[in-house]
Amino acid sequence: MKNKLQRRIAVGAAAVVTTFAAAVGVSATAPVASAAVNPGKYTFTTTSFGIPSSAPATVRGKVLTVYGPTGPIHYRIHNTPRSGYIDSGQGQRYFLNGRTFFGPVVIGHSTLTPRR
Repeated sequence: MKNKLQRRIAVGAAAVVTTFAAAVGVSATAPVASAAVNPGKYTFTTTSFGIPSSAPATVRGKVLTVYGPTGPIHYRIHNTPRSGYIDSGQGQRYFLNGRTFFGPVVIGHSTLTPRR
């Protein structure tokens, strides 16, 4: 009997706290961690569908510029807790120093290596 009463009180208190938090917009989640990619000169290397490629690149703010044979291409870097990723605009997502996706399918990997 005592355990049921304690359980009901605990459930009721949790409901009141949750309702109050929702009413005032308080979140009980941890803050989002972000590890921005440091600005500087890099070599962007990727293997997609088994085909390797490598190009010089620079990072300024949240922009990765890859210097390819057709000229520079600018990608917005989306920060993640460990690094970041870029979207090609053609369905590919490159996790910097991680996997490369085409939609939901893993098609390779990419690295962003600092250079001097």
